[in-house]
Amino acid sequence: MRRIAIVGATGLVGREIIRLCESYFDPDTEYILYASEKSQGSKIKVNNTELTIKLLSQNNIEEVDLAMFSAGGERSKEFAQDFINKGSYVVDNSSAFRSEEDIPLVVYGVNEGVISKTDKLIANPNCTTMILVMALKPMHNVYQLEKIVPVSYQAVSGSGLEATESLIEENILGEELDADYQEGYYGRPIANNVIPLAGDMLDNGYSEEEMKFLTESRKILEVPSLIVEPSNARVGVKTGHGIFCSATFIKDVDLNQIIKSIEEFPGIEHWADKFPTPLDAEGSENVYISRIRKGLSSDKIINFWVVGDNLLKGAALNTVQIGKHLLNL
Repeated sequence: MRRIAIVGATGLVGREIIRLCESYFDPDTEYILYASEKSQGSKIKVNNTELTIKLLSQNNIEEVDLAMFSAGGERSKEFAQDFINKGSYVVDNSSAFRSEEDIPLVVYGVNEGVISKTDKLIANPNCTTMILVMALKPMHNVYQLEKIVPVSYQAVSGSGLEATESLIEENILGEELDADYQEGYYGRPIANNVIPLAGDMLDNGYSEEEMKFLTESRKILEVPSLIVEPSNARVGVKTGHGIFCSATFIKDVDLNQIIKSIEEFPGIEHWADKFPTPLDAEGSENVYISRIRKGLSSDKIINFWVVGDNLLKGAALNTVQIGKHLLNL
């Protein structure tokens, strides 16, 4: 019987991990749920069995086959190695280990082949990067990428439960909400609004979220010279990140061949006759691509729109898929 730990079990992503585990792992799997002191002692059902949330601490770490982390980078840095020392694989959903050269950064369906049995820690990429590379990978397989210009429109659930609750509260205010509102999660209104920044601003004028496009896309696609010119915005949508991307390849591309490569690639759906939105993607394990067209200035360019559920393929689903892959090695 397998034993699986879920760290950060009460968060938005943690709850999705629990739901997915019920269908991805055997019913007799034993689960140990961890969270912060605030959630300690609360109850969550897994496979119709009510489990008590344990406090994540050095004294409470048990021997398990797999630990899936979605509790923030600081907790991952503090506790991931403790699980590994007890024989567990760890899949981490934070940014703590993504830039480490010797730790695989994996999007299941794109590059899980880089994982070996000796890899005890696997990093989950940023949610927006995952959605984007699911679209880029089949194109890159046919025509090698040279440059991407992604512009993402990120839902508030990417910032966590507090941001999601803030959006709900602002929606209730309705017409009383104005541009001077400062009481919400972002310090500016997000309901019925777009904030031209997602993530913390860095000294170079880009946000942390934007720089993840650069570093993570290069690592996952194994194109260290890939040119990336990213921009991100936060939009008043609960769930579902959308990305417009302009991709330049090293040679002229055939549009029909690009579309064929996408339609044959598992995990992504091409909508030729209508445009997928975050509402279409919410709750789906696939990502959706549309508006695939050649560039106006060069036959080396493909422009497209892709959207996915940031809590699923962008986080929880990828974590569970990698976890199952590890246990089957």
